Amino acid sequence: MSRFKPADLALKNGSVWTVDGRSPLAEAIAIRGNEILAVGSAAEIEAATGPQTRVIDLAGRLVLPGFNDAHTHFVEFAARAAMMVDLYGVTSLEALQQRVREHAAAHPAAAWLLGTRWFPSRFEGGAWPSRLELDAVESQRPLAILDVDHHSCWVNSRALQELGYSAQTPDPPGGRLLRDDHGEPTGILFENAYAPIPLDANTSDNEFARLFVQEVAKANRLGLTSLSNHGTKPERLEILERMAQRGELTLRINEWQDLSSDLESARELRQRFSGNEKLRMASLKGFMDGVLSSHTAWMLEPYADAPGETGLAVVDPEELSAWVIEADRQGFQVVIHAVGDQAVRKCLNIYEQAAKIEARERRHRVEHVEVVHPQDQERFASLGVIASMMPLHCTADLEGYIKSRLGEPRGAHGYPWRDFIDRGVHLCFGTDWPAVDLLQPDPLQQIYAAVTRTPAQAQGGPAWHGEQRLTAAEAIRCYTLEAAYAERMEQRKGSLTPGKLADLCVLSRDILKCEPAEILETEVLMTVFEGEVVYRNF
Repeated sequence: MSRFKPADLALKNGSVWTVDGRSPLAEAIAIRGNEILAVGSAAEIEAATGPQTRVIDLAGRLVLPGFNDAHTHFVEFAARAAMMVDLYGVTSLEALQQRVREHAAAHPAAAWLLGTRWFPSRFEGGAWPSRLELDAVESQRPLAILDVDHHSCWVNSRALQELGYSAQTPDPPGGRLLRDDHGEPTGILFENAYAPIPLDANTSDNEFARLFVQEVAKANRLGLTSLSNHGTKPERLEILERMAQRGELTLRINEWQDLSSDLESARELRQRFSGNEKLRMASLKGFMDGVLSSHTAWMLEPYADAPGETGLAVVDPEELSAWVIEADRQGFQVVIHAVGDQAVRKCLNIYEQAAKIEARERRHRVEHVEVVHPQDQERFASLGVIASMMPLHCTADLEGYIKSRLGEPRGAHGYPWRDFIDRGVHLCFGTDWPAVDLLQPDPLQQIYAAVTRTPAQAQGGPAWHGEQRLTAAEAIRCYTLEAAYAERMEQRKGSLTPGKLADLCVLSRDILKCEPAEILETEVLMTVFEGEVVYRNF
C-alpha cells in the first residue's frame, strides 16, 4: 500500500505566479495541511491529489502569494474604531463639524472626544484651521482630531487648557505648537506636542476581539494574509494569542514594540512568541523625524516652499543611537521611521556604527524613506539595510504638497524605488494603514501606484519621475517575498514554494499582463490562509 498522503486542496487550471525565481510560473498548486505540497503542471498536481482532495477550478485566473503589508498600525486602529470619529474623505469644515457633532452626541460620557484620518492638505481653504472652528462644535470637553498620518493634531481650546499650553509654554522636545502673531497656540500641534493626549482605547476585551475579527475579515478580502504592525498593547497581544490558539486569527502579525532604553518587556514578548508563525514580536520601532505634509520631516536642505525650515528630529539622535546600539546588541531587529534625507542619513549612520561593533546579518529597516540623497542610496545595499516604503504616500498627495515641499532637482531623489532595486537593496511595500489615502489597506492600489507613479484619479497622466517606476512583477515581489524577508520569514512564506506556508490569493485579472489602469479594476476573488479558504467570491 502506498504511503503517499494526497493533497487536501488543489487549485487547477490557473496561472500561478510563484515569486520563486527557480520556477516562476505554474498551472496548478497542491496544499496539504497548512503547507504547499506541490506547484507545477496540471499533470503534476493531478498526481498529488486523491479521492478526498478538494479541487477548485481557477478558470485561468492569476494566483499570487498572499499579500504582506510591511507597515501598518492595524491592531490599534481596530481597537479605536468605536471611540474615534473617522473623517476620511471629509474636505469641508461644515461636514467635519457635523460629523464631530454627531459623534459627541453619541458619546456623552467620553472625557475626550477624538477624531482621526483628517486630511489637512485637502481641507477647504488651504491653510491650517484653528481651535475656534472646533470650539464652535464643542467647548466643554477636550476635542482632538488626528490628521491622516498621525503626525499633527487639531484641538479645541478646552484641549489646550487640559494640556497646559499657552503663549508662555515652550515647544516640547520633539514637538511644535503652531502659534499666532502673539505667540498663542492656534490649536495645531505637531509630533510630540500632542503626545499627552489620551488616545488609548478603553475598549473591553470582548469588544476588541469582535472589532478585530471584523478588520481581519476585511483584510482577507483584500488578499492579505500577513502584516507588520506597530504598537499593540501587551494585554491585546494576549487576546490575539488566544485567538490564534483557537484558530480565529486568519492573518499573520509581525509585531513591533516601541524602541526605548528599557528592553525587559520586549525581551519577554520576544521569548513568549518565539516559534509562533501567526504572532511574532522580534522588532523594535523608533522615530527619527516627522512628515513632509507638516514640514517636520528632517531635511538636509530647506523646504522649497518654506525657506529656512528643515524639519525636526523628534528624538535626540544621540539618545536614539544609544537605544539602537543596545537593541542591536540584544539581537532585536530595529525599525526606524525616517522620511527626510537628513533623517535617513542619520539612521544609516547609526546602523553603520552598530555594524562596526560586530559583523553579522541584521536586517535593520528604515521606514518611509521618502527622500534619499544619492550618496546614501548605495549605503542601504552595503549595510544590508531594508528600505520599507509606501507607494501611495508618493502618488496620493503629489499635487497637494509633495512637489511643492521638495522642489527640483531634489524631487528626483524622492521615493527612489527603481534606484533601490537596481542597486540590490531589499525593498518592501506597506500601506502605513490607516495613515494613508485609502478606504481599506488595498495592496492592488499600492501596486498601481508603484507601476505608474501617478495618482489613481489622474489615470493616463504623466508619471512623476517615471524613471523610478517598477514593473508589476517587481511590485508584487515587494508585497510578498521582500516583505517576508523584511521580517526574517522568507523561508516560510512570501513565495509559492513547496514546503512553505499555504497562504495565497486569486485575482480576477492577470495584473502581470493587463494595462496599468486595469489593476485598479482588479478584484481579489479568493484568499487561502494556512491551507484553508477564508474568503471566496467565485
